[in-house]
Amino acid sequence: MFNFEPKCMATSLAPMPHRDAKEACRVILEKFPESPCIPRLSLSARMFMEGMPCLLINSEKRRLNFDLSRTEELEIFYEKYQSDELEYFAISPKYGPGFYSMIDMLRICPPKELKIIHIHMPGIVTWGLTLRDLQGKPAWYEPTMRDVLIKNLIMKAKWQERKIKENIPGIKTMVTLGEPTLSIVNSPFGSISGEEMISTLNEFFGSIESLSCVHCCSNMDWSQLMKANIYVINFDAFQYSEKIALYPNEINTFFKKGGILAWGIVPVEEEALISNNEDSLQRKLEKAIEELANEGIDKKLILERSFITPCCTTAMLSIKGAEKVYKITSNLSRLMREKYFL
Repeated sequence: MFNFEPKCMATSLAPMPHRDAKEACRVILEKFPESPCIPRLSLSARMFMEGMPCLLINSEKRRLNFDLSRTEELEIFYEKYQSDELEYFAISPKYGPGFYSMIDMLRICPPKELKIIHIHMPGIVTWGLTLRDLQGKPAWYEPTMRDVLIKNLIMKAKWQERKIKENIPGIKTMVTLGEPTLSIVNSPFGSISGEEMISTLNEFFGSIESLSCVHCCSNMDWSQLMKANIYVINFDAFQYSEKIALYPNEINTFFKKGGILAWGIVPVEEEALISNNEDSLQRKLEKAIEELANEGIDKKLILERSFITPCCTTAMLSIKGAEKVYKITSNLSRLMREKYFL
């Protein structure tokens, strides 16, 4: 069991509107010194594609497909995977400048508050549904390509874990898979079963050492996600704060195994940012926690097992808007801690 109590610690998700890696890292470290996220300077997943076989990248048309007829690439991929050659799956400075800048900053001058480093990666289910072959078939429904996606992301995560361990020894890591499409699991709108989702997540998280987290910014059957071997559920508490209270028995079981809720309570839309501030969001969060406590879950335990986060990434905001989100998230964390832990 992963023994970690955030106690309303603030963290964020990786994609940002910033284009200067050092500036992005400075902002993250200023607002989230305990749990900085490795920044991603766009929504692009190119940093996770290096070493992945059978990809057809059309930069001009901004199109990504796969072609499994390229068997030689598959053979090399599986050979490298089976021999655990992590450097083959390295993220290059060209596509992951935020990773290198953050590692350099943390190695040279880590914040005294630093507790855990947050790695945010594409979700396997979501990527598997969006990546298609030339006939339009999603990778998720092609067993070989689905396996490639899982194993590629495992190796990318392990490579990042190793680099962090080498440069900032003794600091925990948390890996988040961004899975906004999980709302279709066991739904009439998709053909993905809860068992498939759980098996996929367990294979991924069972292969790495970090604290395991799934971020889903849509509403879903949260009881299904709690059956997987994950320790952190990051959900959109701004829109769906009352939904989590529908699963009190499952949450009790989740907490008993060391589970944590990451409350994505800070909105990432310009209009919502105008009409909300730290005080209004604190009231909203406290109401949601109280509703959960009214279902028989110890309130102190809920607070101890809580992160405070934005409800989704800030990549679509302006830089000014994103930094406002980070400021509110950080301030809200401070307010909650002053009230309940100090």
